[in-house]
Amino acid sequence: MRLLKNKSGAVRARRSFSSARSKTLILLALTLLAAAAWFANSDTESHSREYFVASRDLARSTALNETTVEIMTADLGNSGGRYLLASEDQYERWFLTEPVASGELIPVSSLVAKKEEDCSPIILSLGSTLPDALAAGSTVDLWAAQQSPTQDSIPYELAIGAELISVREIDTGMGDRQQKVEVCVSAAEVRSLVEAIAKQSTVVAVRSRT
Repeated sequence: MRLLKNKSGAVRARRSFSSARSKTLILLALTLLAAAAWFANSDTESHSREYFVASRDLARSTALNETTVEIMTADLGNSGGRYLLASEDQYERWFLTEPVASGELIPVSSLVAKKEEDCSPIILSLGSTLPDALAAGSTVDLWAAQQSPTQDSIPYELAIGAELISVREIDTGMGDRQQKVEVCVSAAEVRSLVEAIAKQSTVVAVRSRT
């Protein structure tokens, strides 16, 4: 009889130990899950930034202001540089060069600092790479020089105060990359640019003096 009592007590002790161990493992698992959730939330918040989005469907040439854009917080990772930050100073000077649907982020490449009606967009290849300081929205002067193997060509001015709409790196397929830019020039300057392109002149862009 005493032996049965001892066995019963041993069984209860093992069950009690097993139950305590299960509770400990459950608490440990819950603690780890809570910690993982906290770190995930902290990581998301640390990379989130505020961006401008269209408050309604915006047509080409629409001005950015408090009635056409609103602020959205998002973590865009490496793509964040493609869109207009809400911290951008003087954002109200920008106009759109392409439509943006309601709720969509405002692409930096779709911005120009003057109305599209005063702008004739044109895409051209440059003879030299733009410095990093010049990006979409910068103002540049365009110069050209005709290619001649027999004599030096005197550079001549094509456009003053042209707005950079976008800058793209194009793979030529021969191991080289070529820079193409889209610029906003006046209607009067388009003809000079087209003539320079037709003559295969070398075109360079420098920071505008204006």
